Amino acid sequence: MSYAVIRRRPAARGGDETSGATPFVIEESTAHLVSLASRLFSRALQERLGRYGVSVAQWSMLLLLWEEESLTQKELSRRQQIEEPTTARTLQRMERDGLIRRVPDQKDGRQRRVVLTERGRELCGELVPAALEVNALATHGLSEDEKKRLLSLLGYVVARLS
Repeated sequence: MSYAVIRRRPAARGGDETSGATPFVIEESTAHLVSLASRLFSRALQERLGRYGVSVAQWSMLLLLWEEESLTQKELSRRQQIEEPTTARTLQRMERDGLIRRVPDQKDGRQRRVVLTERGRELCGELVPAALEVNALATHGLSEDEKKRLLSLLGYVVARLS
C-alpha cells in the first residue's frame, strides 16, 4: 500500500492530491499529537523545575520515590519503563545533586536501595505545585468530565502499548 504524508486532509474536490495513495494526515495522528504534547509538557515542566535545579528525568524518579521510598534501580527502571543505564545516569546526577543516597539492602547486601535525602523530600512541596501548574495550563478550559475522560483515554493508550 502506498502512503502520502500530508499536513491537512485535502478539501473535497474533483481530483485527489494524493494520487490514489492512502493519506497519513499528521494532525490526525495520535502518535504525532501525543509526542508533540509530551515535548511541550516537558518543556513547560523543565522551565519550572529548572528553578530548583531538577530535570524532568529527575522529577520522574522523585515522583516514584515520594510515593514509595527505598526502591532499587531495577524497580525504578521497570516502573518508568526506561532502560537501566538511563536510570543509572539519572540516579548518579541525583546523588551528585544531593537528592538521593544509595544504601545497601538489609536483606540482600548485593543490592542497593535508593532513598531520598532531606533535600529530596523537601522538594516535594516546591515541585508538585509547579507540576500542577503545568497540568492546569494544559487543561485550561476543559470541564472536570473532559479532564477525567482525557486521563482515561491516555491511560488506555498507555495500557495498550505497554
